[in-house]
Amino acid sequence: RLTAELIRNAPAYLNPLGERELNLRGFKIPLIENLGVTQDHYQLLDFSDNELEHISNFPKLRRLETIIANNNKISQLARGLGQLLPKLENLILSNNKIQKLNELSPLGDIPTLVRVSLTGNPVAKHRHYRYYVIHKCPKLKILDFQKVLPKEREAAKKLFGEEAKDSKAMEDDEETFTPGVIKKRKMTPEDKEKIMKAIQKATNLEEIEKLEQQLNAGEVPV
Repeated sequence: RLTAELIRNAPAYLNPLGERELNLRGFKIPLIENLGVTQDHYQLLDFSDNELEHISNFPKLRRLETIIANNNKISQLARGLGQLLPKLENLILSNNKIQKLNELSPLGDIPTLVRVSLTGNPVAKHRHYRYYVIHKCPKLKILDFQKVLPKEREAAKKLFGEEAKDSKAMEDDEETFTPGVIKKRKMTPEDKEKIMKAIQKATNLEEIEKLEQQLNAGEVPV
């Protein structure tokens, strides 16, 4: 566990960039907790080589600029992290378990992000992965150690921007509120597996959003 005692005794130092860093690597930590003990002294927290499944449970840390959590089991990010970590610029989560685009949606709650790494996560193989992250992070300059190009920003806007979003929302309204047109049933594990495979093979934004909405709702058309 990430106990108060472990935090107090963990290596802490000024790194080569002049940042106050707390090294919490390799302690088999399953859950982020007790970070109030740091009294917001650190600009960088390194959680690499642990057993974390979520990036969550942070107190308000006004100084924190960098989270490194490589080589864990992370599959989820908490919502609203930007309110708790208002200066967070760097989020390095290489070699984790994030699988789906919608699991990256909470990145949009951290408007200060400049550098993100998700290399080694299954989601990075998705054909629209890079565009989706760029869309969610308006200040992003570096993704997976590669510079974000203007043409990528433009492509992300076309795929996931307001016009595409608004258009799809109108279509969803027509589908959802037309009485008697769509009947639904509870999703089975087999349905879920089929939808996840279909998302990976989707070729446009409409297909992706429709499939992900089905997945989140836990229902499929009859």
